[in-house]
Amino acid sequence: MLALVLCLLAAACSWRHEDPPAPRSAACRPGDDTLRTATGGDLTGTDIRALLIQHWAEERKFPVRIVQLPDTADGQRSQLVASLQAGNPYCYDLVNLDVTWTAEFAAQRLITPVDPGGDDFWPAASKGVRYGGESWAVPWNTDVGLLFYRADLIGPGGLGTWDALAETVRTFRRERDPRVRAGLLTQLRAYEGLTVNAAEAVWRAGGEIVSGEGEKARVTVDEPAATAGLLDLVKAVGDEDSPGLPVIGDSSRHLDEQSSLERFLSGDALMLRDWPFAAVQLAQAEKRGTGEDRPRYGATQLPRARTGGSAAALGGQNLAVVAGSGHDALARDLLTYLTGAGAEHCLRDGGFVPARRSALAGECEAGKYVGGATPRGTELPADFRRAYDTALRAALEDARTRPVTPYYAAVTREIQQRVGAMRKGDVRPFAAELTRTLRGR
Repeated sequence: MLALVLCLLAAACSWRHEDPPAPRSAACRPGDDTLRTATGGDLTGTDIRALLIQHWAEERKFPVRIVQLPDTADGQRSQLVASLQAGNPYCYDLVNLDVTWTAEFAAQRLITPVDPGGDDFWPAASKGVRYGGESWAVPWNTDVGLLFYRADLIGPGGLGTWDALAETVRTFRRERDPRVRAGLLTQLRAYEGLTVNAAEAVWRAGGEIVSGEGEKARVTVDEPAATAGLLDLVKAVGDEDSPGLPVIGDSSRHLDEQSSLERFLSGDALMLRDWPFAAVQLAQAEKRGTGEDRPRYGATQLPRARTGGSAAALGGQNLAVVAGSGHDALARDLLTYLTGAGAEHCLRDGGFVPARRSALAGECEAGKYVGGATPRGTELPADFRRAYDTALRAALEDARTRPVTPYYAAVTREIQQRVGAMRKGDVRPFAAELTRTLRGR
């Protein structure tokens, strides 16, 4: 674990990497002169989140240490839970939580209620910070599933529903590009990506894995629509070496977000289900291409549900104040700054999807929020940009949340195990087991 220290109170201070402090609760005394925020790495390559924090520290004349958590979501959650349950020996004041963790941290009172302020956040993002009738975090950056496709080979017209997508794959003539081995690549490895794909498959079929929230939550995964969605997902996976294109390539069973993107970039598939971060790498590949073989990419919403509603899962991260922080007021001030409309504009320019609707348009006031020029990610080609922006806004308006429960870590493992069993032909009902898991039993 690395701690990135923003020493901003003296001219001699500079950025440096160092080991975290030895666990000692005495370091968390109110007189301690460092605010600590824990977060995962910035995959955009722009360091925009750190620049926003740095500028706040300079303006407030109070140093901030950014504690970088492990790269994987599971590793981040495990480290945060272990530390906060042990009395917060590393003295975290502000933590960056995956959208699925907020209920768990709230139920254990590891974080404190906050006021998100206003109604500018995307609907599902606002829903994801609430637990037990209170808001426990504020959306910072968000994510939503999108469908990327080879615009030089297919158009978006036949991708609006799962049945239409499957027909597009079935009728594609492989001689148009012999490298293509599958219709769609996605993330079906046994990790959170599999849970997301399972949820989206259930929603496409008009079902729910869990209906309702809190004490009123009811497991509905065995109802006909939900079961049909899971079976559609499992049956769509096929051999990439077969004469006809499988709807979903079987390599997806071993892929995550980055590896599926790499396979798509190599030309293995017509389509890719992934998060918005993929757009930048696709744009870079398109710009590097030359001649008639240069790939072109497009983006659209994931196939809609048979009932007409959205079937796209919300992702992203929320900021929360740690219970018992020695710098509660400062932590709340930093949280408000980072999640405000101005900072959210800069997040967007730095490569993140902002959690606020208003931040999808307008410019970052770099001098006010990051002390200079905003780092910008790769610009998308004009046609790609128009399609991407349209798809992103529509998907965020209708995005759906995974089950909101303090026991989400166990729930997601149960879903992954059962989908794995379905692949092997075991289609026994599992609502009873999932209900026990949802209740923490």
